[in-house]
Amino acid sequence: MMIDAAAVSGKLQALLDHLVAEEVHVPGGILRVNGPSLRWRGASGIAIPEGNVAMSPDDRFVIDSIGKTMTATIVMKLVEAGRLALDDPIGRHAPSTLLDGLLDFNRQPFAETVTLRHLLGHASGLADDWNHPGFLDLIIADPKRRWTPEETIEYVKRNCDPTFPPGGGFRYSDPGYNLIGLAVEAVAGRPLHVVLREMLLEPLGMDDTYWPSHEEPRPPATNEQVSRRFLEDMECTLWPAVITANWAGGALVSTAEDLDRFFRAFVRGELFDDPATRDRMLDWRESGPYHDYGFGVSRVDFDRSPTPGHAGLGEVWGHTGSSHNFMYYWPGVDVTLIGTLNQIVCDRTVYDTVAAIMREIRESTDGAPPG
Repeated sequence: MMIDAAAVSGKLQALLDHLVAEEVHVPGGILRVNGPSLRWRGASGIAIPEGNVAMSPDDRFVIDSIGKTMTATIVMKLVEAGRLALDDPIGRHAPSTLLDGLLDFNRQPFAETVTLRHLLGHASGLADDWNHPGFLDLIIADPKRRWTPEETIEYVKRNCDPTFPPGGGFRYSDPGYNLIGLAVEAVAGRPLHVVLREMLLEPLGMDDTYWPSHEEPRPPATNEQVSRRFLEDMECTLWPAVITANWAGGALVSTAEDLDRFFRAFVRGELFDDPATRDRMLDWRESGPYHDYGFGVSRVDFDRSPTPGHAGLGEVWGHTGSSHNFMYYWPGVDVTLIGTLNQIVCDRTVYDTVAAIMREIRESTDGAPPG
């Protein structure tokens, strides 16, 4: 199967322009598609409304929960090195004072029954603070507050009931990833952002990626500032409350090129001494009607989707973020799909956006539809 790169390039730019234009609150967007037979990057709209600065394909943006893939990768590198084990109870590594009083669904000590495996796959039953009424109100009321990961766990401990026994289901949980981050810090003996830089960012040359709550901005790719992201018409790009509360669950600034460099290396198994370690992260469990989750990586099987227009596209794996951003690999075509619309509230789902991109690529092939 070959892709008509010339034909698809114009279609992808037209699609990106349409996505930005059709959504009322979307200021601008970035899209990068990269593979052996297709390399394209584009931008549309405005990166920084004040000053009317146009969006560039090289612009930096907040990647939100895409960072979970990096956190999980660090954990697996430590597992591979024998410093962590997937079946370690979280109480072996997280502060006992923090876990004291935190119970699982069966009213047993969370520290003893929940493992790193459960937390990586959102299978611990721990609730998500962002989905609890009142938490977002706290964020909006004091956007300059710097939350500690411990405070997010305490919030869940006080306000949220566990949703199922450990290993008994799937429930997305940002505080669960904050617990993972605390475990990494305990084992590595260094702050999480330092571990991330040492183990991933520097070796991969991800020079435009940084942790804005804990690091100085990296040298700019194009614009001096991070492209703006919004909650409807409210600009919330680098609110300290959001960045710090997310922490190990996704609090980085990056570019499409840096994310592509990271995820291409992940896909090829180049981030681990043993490529089979990557495969352990792709041990899928059902997480939705046509979604599965591994360790910090999700799979979207569009052929299982009831949505018209999804059928025949096959599957992608990677991760999305709350600002309508995404980092996916499409095995059927061997391309990465990376982009953002910098908007938390969109009429269309991010999966519809990714499917629309895949359709444009599929319709520009000279062979059978990819699977």
